[in-house]
Amino acid sequence: MNDGFKIGDFDVADKEHGKPPKKYEDVELQALLDEDDSQTQKQLAEQLSVSQQAVSNRLREMEKIQKVGRWVRHMN
Repeated sequence: MNDGFKIGDFDVADKEHGKPPKKYEDVELQALLDEDDSQTQKQLAEQLSVSQQAVSNRLREMEKIQKVGRWVRHMN
């Protein structure tokens, strides 16, 4: 039975939870976009060795959208 404690860890204080660490930095993704902003998410993912979904998530967090084949910052 696993009650959520590691062996010998009986601390009931809240532990830090959140998103898993990024597999690459935004600067790497931005550098690829600066080099060629017409690349697809699939092409970017292959160059960064991550999933297309990971690239999609990062682009959304960077507020980037694709317009007329180019990645641009989304203006609200």
